[in-house]
Amino acid sequence: MSTKDINTLIKLSRKLGENICDAGTYEEHKSKYHVMKWMYKGNAFAHKFPGTNKTSTLNHQYSQMRKNLRASGLGPFNEFASRITVSVEHQKFLEEIWLHLGTDDEGETPYGGDLDK
Repeated sequence: MSTKDINTLIKLSRKLGENICDAGTYEEHKSKYHVMKWMYKGNAFAHKFPGTNKTSTLNHQYSQMRKNLRASGLGPFNEFASRITVSVEHQKFLEEIWLHLGTDDEGETPYGGDLDK
């Protein structure tokens, strides 16, 4: 696992969460793990990143992030657009993280993530 890749994922997740979350719901804390939580239109999002002494494969982190985003109603824009209306500003943050993550078979879209970025 590349620390740079995880830090990029944390940065994109933070940017999305801080800009898209329901007012006053964004939380981020570090202990054994680095945890982010927020609500978006009443749907909960939570993701646990590995701590500094923990190991996790990058593919696992990306897969979990895709799963957690979808579970909170924030799937890739082509999935997301049909269910919830989102402002153009929020769409930008959502597209940015999904471009970084790529897609997978969970959303019935071909995997397109370039993990060597």
